[in-house]
Amino acid sequence: MTSKTVTSTAVILALVLVCGLMASIIRAEPASGASFPGSKATVATTSQSAVGTTAITLFASSTACTSRIVTTYAQPIMLTFSDVTGQTPTGTFGAIQAASTTVTYDAEIYGCDRVKAYSYGSQTITIQENR
Repeated sequence: MTSKTVTSTAVILALVLVCGLMASIIRAEPASGASFPGSKATVATTSQSAVGTTAITLFASSTACTSRIVTTYAQPIMLTFSDVTGQTPTGTFGAIQAASTTVTYDAEIYGCDRVKAYSYGSQTITIQENR
């Protein structure tokens, strides 16, 4: 073997080792509270909440939810999905959920932070958290 072959082999081996080391160190960690494809979810809580024109907390922050399900009846509602100060839904701020709908909010997309709700009129809604 020539010194050129030995050097080339050493460089290739070093690159393979560096790539393998980087792949084992730099891997994406799942978000806290994320649901994973194929994972089993069970109902953790289900209840009814009275919602009106003053925002209320539907779900507290959690690290163990896989999804949250909200069912509205007569009125649409506005939702926020955050613990950040000032992130309180109003008639013009938040994510709208139409009246007479059931929506599943997947934790992988919406997270497991606090969920607050504001309704355009007084109503009782059904909420459920899965883990």
